[in-house]
This record gives sequence, C-alpha cells and structure tokens, in this order.
Amino acid sequence: MERDTVAWLESFELDDEQRETGRLRAIIAGELAGRTILVSDDPPGPFSTDSLMWLFAFDDAYCDEGRYSHDPTSMAVLVAEMGRSPRPGTPRPPSPLARSLADLHRRLDVLASPVQTARRVHAMKGYFSYQVREAAFRSTGTTPTLDQYAVARIRNGSMELCAMTLDIAEGYEVPATEIDLPAVRALTEMTCSLVGWDNDIASYYKEHERGDDRINLVDVIANQDGVTPENALPSAIAFRDAALARYIELRDQTETFISSQTRQYIGGLSAWIRGNLDWSANTARYRRPDRTTVAVSDERDCHIREYPQPPGIAWWANDPITAPAA
Repeated sequence: MERDTVAWLESFELDDEQRETGRLRAIIAGELAGRTILVSDDPPGPFSTDSLMWLFAFDDAYCDEGRYSHDPTSMAVLVAEMGRSPRPGTPRPPSPLARSLADLHRRLDVLASPVQTARRVHAMKGYFSYQVREAAFRSTGTTPTLDQYAVARIRNGSMELCAMTLDIAEGYEVPATEIDLPAVRALTEMTCSLVGWDNDIASYYKEHERGDDRINLVDVIANQDGVTPENALPSAIAFRDAALARYIELRDQTETFISSQTRQYIGGLSAWIRGNLDWSANTARYRRPDRTTVAVSDERDCHIREYPQPPGIAWWANDPITAPAA
C-alpha cells in the first residue's frame, strides 16, 4: 500500500506543490491505511490510501504551517476551487493537488453508490470550510475557546471524511436509517475528535518547532485555564480519556440494536482511534529526537481530575441513547 501510494503521488508530482519537498514520502500513509482499513482489496484499498496521502499533501501545502494558514481570504478562494470537481470535457486543473483530487473523484464515481458519494462530498465540504475558520483565527492571533475548538475539531482534521470512506473501502454501505441515529452520530463525532486530539498531542513538538500554531487542544486548554502548556497537558489527556471512556460505553450499548453493516462501520471507527496512535508512534512526521513521540499505556493516573466537557459536545453524554422505533 505504501509503495503504490508513493507511486501515485509521484505520478501527479504532488511534491511540486509542497513548501518542503520529500516530506510526503516520510509520512508512511500506507501504514496508517493498513491500521485503519480492515479490508484492503483492489481497487477500494488504494483509493483510501491515496485519499489519505492527498489530505496530508493538502495540509502541508496550505494549512497549519502551509502558505495560506494565516490568510483566510486566499484559503476561501482555494477551497471553493478545490470543492468543484471537474467533469469530463472541462479544462485540466492547473495544480498537482487539483489534478490528483479530480482523479480521486473519478475513482469515487466507480467505487461508491450515490449515497456514499454524497456523504463523502458533504464531509469534504465541512473539512474545507473549517480550514478557512482556522486561518481566520491565525490571522488575528486569537485562540478559540475550548467549546469553539471542541466543535471545530470534529471536522477540521478531515477524520469525518475518512470515516465516510470506511464502507467504500470495505465494500458495504451503512444503512441510511442508521448512520444518522444519535448514537451512531455521537460515535462518529467522538472518533473524529479523539483522532484529532491525539494528533494535537503527538504533533505538538513538530508544530511548535516549525511554527507558532496554537490552535490545538493543549494550547487551547492552557489559554483558557491561564497555565503553561506543560501544566495543561495532563488536563488535555484527561479530557480525551473521558471521551474515550464514553465512546467505549456508548459503542457497547449501540451494537445491541444496529445492523451488521453499522457494526462493521463502528469497528472501523475503533480501528482508527487505536491505529492512529500506533501510526503516530512510527511516522517520521511527528518523530522527536529526544523522546518517544507518543506512548500508549493501560494505566490511568487517578490523580488527574476529570476535565469538564464543554457545551458543544456535552450531548454525547447527556442525550438518551435508545434503539430506533420498529
């Protein structure tokens, strides 16, 4: 998978659009796909891996430390252009990222049902819109509140887009009557957030070494509580641990009243939560010279206080979760 996706990025010359060439090959997107896609047959498996590679390429070129990270106007124009997939007979897209995205859309038309395509396109539009929002925060030098950030993290890290690719990659379709059940929607949101928060912690060193990006869970909590990032880290871990505990509880409740397809989808969400952690420990993207990037432990520090959930995501715990009406 890694070999094939590197060949794909080379075929579209994605390195040419990067601010720093060579970084994409060090990501090991093939490992991340292998840890998070439970079935990887051709051609859906390569589609998923190439989609991951595209997201990394877009992020590095334009977001976070990319060229439009502090320019919401240019970002808005860019994502509007990217969001319009070229159809047969239209002019060839000018940039490597636009051309490779058009290739992914062409392959999606073959692999996915109209419903799956619509879900994925909707998720991509959400991802794009939140890149503009983040650029606006950076341009003014402001830090979002924890509530603002918790809501944004559901979509700004592209995990929702990856979630909407799971059934396409594995050859089934989540029933329309189940994907928007409150319990399934909450599990999807929690997965998007957990993967994003774990990325915030794993990438913290890299983001601060390469720039001054403070839109991440650790810095948001530090800003809100008036403490240093070092002192905010235990709270950030407690915050994500509480969400993971709720995820496991809700997952076990939900699996008793859903179809086999939706259970498979939730299995894919769980694979993403753990697989992202294992990949983060291996990828050169986040590697530190002085210590382990991220460690997974079965131990929990009972002395760390529970960090309160902000209003925007409190419904994960507060809403009643019941089986749909027969």
